[in-house]
Amino acid sequence: MKAKLVKYTIEAPCHEDWGKMKPEAKGRFCEACSKTVVDFSSMSDFSIVSYLENRKNESVCGRFRPDQMEKSYRLTKPHHAFSFDLKAVALGLALSTFSAVHTQAQVTPVDTTQVIYQEPLDGMVVRTEYYDHKDEKFTEGIILVDGKGFDRVTIQLLDVDGKEITSLVPSKDGKFRIPLNWAKNPASLRVNGEGLITSELYFYQQESLKGLKIRLFREELMLKGNVESEDK
Repeated sequence: MKAKLVKYTIEAPCHEDWGKMKPEAKGRFCEACSKTVVDFSSMSDFSIVSYLENRKNESVCGRFRPDQMEKSYRLTKPHHAFSFDLKAVALGLALSTFSAVHTQAQVTPVDTTQVIYQEPLDGMVVRTEYYDHKDEKFTEGIILVDGKGFDRVTIQLLDVDGKEITSLVPSKDGKFRIPLNWAKNPASLRVNGEGLITSELYFYQQESLKGLKIRLFREELMLKGNVESEDK
């Protein structure tokens, strides 16, 4: 099945001060527009597509990192819709098959090094590759700000429930190396620093946990405004 791509854009960026908006569960409330600005900046690709595709007929105002606006997101139309436990993937369980029954969906063998996760979204299905890293003993990479190695950040290793396993600061050139104990269920890296937008990298989306390049963006580069979609 050929994948369908969608690109999200903000044609008229908003210049209201994010710092002066009232915090809410999904983002912040903009008094000027009398609506919530959804903070997509730390969401995974799957979460972004899930939220926006389920609200195609609504006016959604969002806040994004520049790189999120530069990419296309993958969708596909379903014949049958099925899903499985995301935590099981994050844990890197060695599954040979999985099933989740949804109106006569078939049980299908899968390769756990590149699993396809599907979930119905208003007649669409989001497809994302998931990777199993249980054989990797560490994760390493570099933190980049303005295209250069950057060390004035904190890197947190989080488990599948979002709880911190350990934290550290990178070397002066922005490089880091973190041992992985799979008994503690490591699932993501969260990186934050003063004046920078927090970034979270999910292991299940990475082909390898080595040679990672984590780009952070300065607050003033963030894009805000009404979100529009364009099928590619």
